[in-house]
Amino acid sequence: MKKLLLILFGISLLSGLKAQEETEIQTLFGGEQIVISGFGGPFMNFSTLDGKYAHLMGGGGGILINDFFFGGYGIGLTNSIGFQDTDYELGFGHGGFWLGYNLLSRKLIHPCIHVQLGWGKISQRFPSGGPVSKGDNIFVVIPTIELETNITKYFKISAGGNYRFVAFVDDENYSESDFMSPGVFLAFKFGWF
Repeated sequence: MKKLLLILFGISLLSGLKAQEETEIQTLFGGEQIVISGFGGPFMNFSTLDGKYAHLMGGGGGILINDFFFGGYGIGLTNSIGFQDTDYELGFGHGGFWLGYNLLSRKLIHPCIHVQLGWGKISQRFPSGGPVSKGDNIFVVIPTIELETNITKYFKISAGGNYRFVAFVDDENYSESDFMSPGVFLAFKFGWF
């Protein structure tokens, strides 16, 4: 008899909790706590420009709202690539908006997707790194998917793949296809995550 009463008491307690759970009001805004923080740091991209190996170095940062982030970035070519049929070197750089989303960000290793939308310039520069002698404005879109590792609460490392789309190339030596290519992305992010 005591066992039966204990079982009935347990069932009524659980059903009471379930009933309380079902009476919670669902709302469009609310429920989940909104956490706002930020991050910044350097990143690299390894790809090709005009069919030649290209190392690009840059940096960026953003505001995190839960797992969504938005901010800005800037990146430029660091190695020497000859400008077609000239004694000049190729200059390539761009900057703009950086938007993304972290999936399962509390896990040690988790995926992240983001896109960089920016404006930049293709130019000729002197081999000595002197002033730019000529330039062509471009528009760049780089969607990226990466795996991010939480090293500490304040530091993350991420690596992934991307594809660079380039538009509005108006140069007699180049076309958009000379600058569009897949790449490997590596980032070091510092902030409050």
